[in-house]
Amino acid sequence: MDVEGVSIVARGITATGPEGIVFENVDARVYPGELAVVLGEGGTGRTSLLLALSGRLRIVAGRIEIDEAPRRAGLVRRVVVPARLSPGFELDGRLRVREAIRERRLTARVSAPDVDRALALVGVDVDRAALIDELYPDDRLLLAIALATAGGPPGIVVDDVTAGLLPSGRNRVWSALRVVADTGTTVLASATEPGSEADVLIRLPYNVVDFGDDTGGLPLFSSTAGEDLR
Repeated sequence: MDVEGVSIVARGITATGPEGIVFENVDARVYPGELAVVLGEGGTGRTSLLLALSGRLRIVAGRIEIDEAPRRAGLVRRVVVPARLSPGFELDGRLRVREAIRERRLTARVSAPDVDRALALVGVDVDRAALIDELYPDDRLLLAIALATAGGPPGIVVDDVTAGLLPSGRNRVWSALRVVADTGTTVLASATEPGSEADVLIRLPYNVVDFGDDTGGLPLFSSTAGEDLR
């Protein structure tokens, strides 16, 4: 599967919340087919930066360029698909695997073969009758990555890659993300510690503002808004 990925450039971007700055003056450049990892402890704005780079969070300074040009947030959201990103983009643990697959096929208009290829690509083979909450944490995350990858979007976003995973699970997920990036897909991820597979590391300072859920009630874009990224 060959994918035409997307380039993402952040130039001095800043986001604020009710209690102050979440991240400030961040520069980043990610090329198509690269695996970029935002690194930081809880409260440093990891999730918020992923939301901003994927067109789902308003920034108050700087700009974001997609494929070398400023783009409206709505376009960015269409080309950069969340696999796991809070709030609102997580697999529902009450669903069965087959139901999650059906939902993805309906919402993204991808075929059954598209899903099968994506599952094989990331190396996950789970019982489709199982509840998502019954899966091992690494299988659950790999399923989410496969569903986001089905159909070959230019970019995907994966928050908190290492959360709740044993070392073997972490290695498995990082390796899968490397494989996805090697197809040409641009992969944006976050973690508290880097994986050896990363091409780009974006380090955030420790505990700038501790918002708990890492978004702090920030102004998020809705799925249908068409505002500029600023």
